[in-house]
Amino acid sequence: MADKLGRGDEVRRPTGWIVRLVDRQSAKGWAELLSQVPDNLDRAWVAITADPRCRENPARQHPLRLDLGRVEVDGVALDQWQFEVTGGGRIWYAIDDTQQTLWITQAGTAHPRRTDERRR
Repeated sequence: MADKLGRGDEVRRPTGWIVRLVDRQSAKGWAELLSQVPDNLDRAWVAITADPRCRENPARQHPLRLDLGRVEVDGVALDQWQFEVTGGGRIWYAIDDTQQTLWITQAGTAHPRRTDERRR
């Protein structure tokens, strides 16, 4: 059932996906992206909430692989994806289909070192 909206209320995106930060580190990274590349971050937000599993642009948005491909959030194992916000900046997000929630598990302006470690 839709909430009643009134003057001054926030209007959420119709897709129903909620975006949440998993911890303080992801919040810090999100704030860093917001202060440095707000337009890119906005495009990323629109893309991931439109279709969290979109494969149209695999260089920009794709599932993480190997042990990074699944992450536990609040005791639930979820698929984890990556969105390239800038050449180095990334958002990692976990997809909770049941709750229609995208959990930002990592965000920042620098390329995540953890993906480099997996290449060795």
